[in-house]
Amino acid sequence: MRRSTFVLGALALMAGSLLPVGGSIAQEAETPQALVDRAAAVVTELKAEERYGDFAPYMQKAKAVLIVPQLLKAGFIVGGEFGDGVMLTRTMDGGWSAPAFYSMAGGSIGLQVGAESKRVLIAIMTEKGVNALLTDQFKVGADASISVGEVGGGASASSVGSLDKADMVAFSRSKGLFGGGALDGTLIRPNPEKNAAYYGAGTTTRDILIGRTVTASGAAGLQSALSRR
Repeated sequence: MRRSTFVLGALALMAGSLLPVGGSIAQEAETPQALVDRAAAVVTELKAEERYGDFAPYMQKAKAVLIVPQLLKAGFIVGGEFGDGVMLTRTMDGGWSAPAFYSMAGGSIGLQVGAESKRVLIAIMTEKGVNALLTDQFKVGADASISVGEVGGGASASSVGSLDKADMVAFSRSKGLFGGGALDGTLIRPNPEKNAAYYGAGTTTRDILIGRTVTASGAAGLQSALSRR
């Protein structure tokens, strides 16, 4: 019991050190509009990176995109990662749908010590990838193939699939002791609570991304950032 308490305390301490002064995980995640705004800022930031040129062709062909502004990962023997994000699908005119809200979580056991905060951008390249993310829960690397690279620190971290054949291609800008790291095994699931808070009760992920029965004026900046070359 004491060892478990110590491990959990170490994870909380390391994760907390990555948050803004005065912030908390709950505060960072509580406002859907703040998450949309952070996603727009991350897209703009990653597009300004020199290495984004390697990723741009995938974004131009992507059928959808998932943006996670802050994927926190911390580990002391037992590791864990968590973060909230938004997904948008490509419209017929080449624009972007309203954003649907998602959560990511993962864990691992092994020799690891450190903490890391990632900004993650995932281009969904195939219908299989889009459909996988519309399910109740998607496991990265198991339900669809994904390749992972790193923007800002060298363009090829690890890969679970060929870049040319992957259902998804992910790039991140990382800061911390874990380095680039793969997303393999991470669980991604829709966040119905945030969808309801942003669009109203009863709004489903499929309504937002496929039916496109809702609009979001607060997402104009994010849609614009994605559309800019």
